[in-house]
Amino acid sequence: MVLCAAPLAAGEPASPKLPPLPVVERPAPAKPAVGLSDDRHLDKDPPRTTKGLDLVKLGWTYNCMECHRLLEAKWHYDRPMAEHQDIRLAHGENRFCLNCHHPTNRNAFVDYDGSVIPEKEVVRLCAKCHGPTYRDWKAGVHGRLNGHWDTAAGPRTQLRCIQCHDPHAPKFPTMKPLPPPTYPPRAAHAPTTSAGIHPTPQGGTAH
Repeated sequence: MVLCAAPLAAGEPASPKLPPLPVVERPAPAKPAVGLSDDRHLDKDPPRTTKGLDLVKLGWTYNCMECHRLLEAKWHYDRPMAEHQDIRLAHGENRFCLNCHHPTNRNAFVDYDGSVIPEKEVVRLCAKCHGPTYRDWKAGVHGRLNGHWDTAAGPRTQLRCIQCHDPHAPKFPTMKPLPPPTYPPRAAHAPTTSAGIHPTPQGGTAH
């Protein structure tokens, strides 16, 4: 059943228009700079938008603890959390939120001993399981560096793990290949006919 508002009586003033909800910009996640001001010809944007530990809904921004301080941390949930039901968790054997997220401080990550890993130090979290990759990242052979190779000539910046990899499903999805290139005819004449005869520019034929 659809309810309709009763029509206004003659001379009755219309109800005042409600003010719009305030629009709050999503705060930028804690991450390092991605380039230098004097190399604008280079593409320095991260391959993927970094996901921060916050939630934007209906024009408002919330940090994790505004909701999770009321929710007991559990290893198993019988149904997906309403605000996180779009998350696809495909990260090896990390099948539970508490493998990475701190059980009492949801604005941070957790180390093996239960200590807090701040959001801006998320590389420490990844290094817990990905030791060889972390070693290569520190050496600059995994991931991406921006800036100067010679640090004496200027600064250098380095992207963090979650600026390239989705932390919940880190494997890069397959990409649809582009169509193959088209090549021009290999001769000035039209293709050979079924009889093996090539038309000549004068309109005749040549065997």
